[in-house]
Amino acid sequence: MIHREPFGNTDFRVSDIVLGTWKAGGTDWGPQNDLATVETIKACIDSGVNLIDTATGYGMGHAERLIGYALDADGASRREEALVMTKWYLWMGRDEEKIRDCSPAAQAEFLKGSKARLGQDPLDIVLLHRDDQVTPIETAYGTLAEYQAAGDVRYIGVSNYSLDHLKRAQAVAQIQNYQVRFSLLDTEARDDGRLDFCIENNVSVGVFSVLGQGWLAPRLKPGAEYPAWDRRHESHQGPEFERMVFLHRELQKIADRHGWSVTQLALAWVLSHPAVTFAIVGASTPSQVEHNLAVSGKRLSKDEIAECEALVKEARKR
Repeated sequence: MIHREPFGNTDFRVSDIVLGTWKAGGTDWGPQNDLATVETIKACIDSGVNLIDTATGYGMGHAERLIGYALDADGASRREEALVMTKWYLWMGRDEEKIRDCSPAAQAEFLKGSKARLGQDPLDIVLLHRDDQVTPIETAYGTLAEYQAAGDVRYIGVSNYSLDHLKRAQAVAQIQNYQVRFSLLDTEARDDGRLDFCIENNVSVGVFSVLGQGWLAPRLKPGAEYPAWDRRHESHQGPEFERMVFLHRELQKIADRHGWSVTQLALAWVLSHPAVTFAIVGASTPSQVEHNLAVSGKRLSKDEIAECEALVKEARKR
């Protein structure tokens, strides 16, 4: 049974582990097998995951199209089982330049495009992916709130906002979800007060990069095992890699107490924070989905949380 948590101030209860589709876009993480992606999305929903996370910038609409295809497969029954969360900010211009824009005009185009690619009207959930550093926060989030009021979007929120930006957006309309980077290796969102803000304002929180983009995978692989185009080909070597080998080995000792992998321990660690509603985790195969979902509903003790953090500090000193 998949554990579920309240989605902010709404009636929706979301699974505590959801599927992320950044990799499925087929650009930032190299070529992907679209058929495998569709099967993975279907396996997630069939296993009880009721939210799929994506963005217009993931393959410039490609991930959204694959999700729409997966939801329509087998008689479209999965459209009744799961919601889709998309994010607006990044798109490709006519000359293939990347456009970063949350203006009212850009959002009007995002609305039409996401509806068409996902096959949804209204859209389930839309977040502003980032601050475009041009459009005032009040204007950007106010525009999204207007789409919600008009019935074009069910639930709204923001991603990657600073604490100040969160406060300004919340003053415009209730933030129903905040998406942020948070992991055992990156606790900035906790340390600077953003997670506390979400607790105080009844904002659900979805966290991404919970595996440190490969550092907390079930098996820590050296850079030579990754293709040259993969960012980990360069990052997983040298002194930093040796530090992470130590950390991975010591974390596995804690994970062994529960019969888990380091990945499952890392997921349980983020889910143990009271502000965290769900963890967003990518998967390329149904077997990876099964592995991740094994820790749904599992939480660590305060002592185990502190023990994990102490190991991170020790590793960074080596």
